[in-house]
Amino acid sequence: MSQAEIGLIGLGVMGSNLALNIAEKGNKIAVFNRTVEATHKFYAEAGELKGQIVPCDTIEEFVAAIRPPRPIIIMIKAGEPVDQQMTILEPYLSKGD
Repeated sequence: MSQAEIGLIGLGVMGSNLALNIAEKGNKIAVFNRTVEATHKFYAEAGELKGQIVPCDTIEEFVAAIRPPRPIIIMIKAGEPVDQQMTILEPYLSKGD
């Protein structure tokens, strides 16, 4: 399986629409949501864009699905939730991500 060009965390209304837009433009995108069911629902409803989307159930799987250097968009509530997500994500990132 080829790796995604970009990753996106947070599949709420804004994150879902941004991920679909990126996929629609021809870019392969890895997606992750802390609620696994939301990731599965998003992917199930992606229709013809499924081939451009890599749904990930864990942060480890998410990071591994993106080719380095890894550009990652975080589309979650600002403040403490972002800080918490960065703490979880950081151990899996490499210099330049």
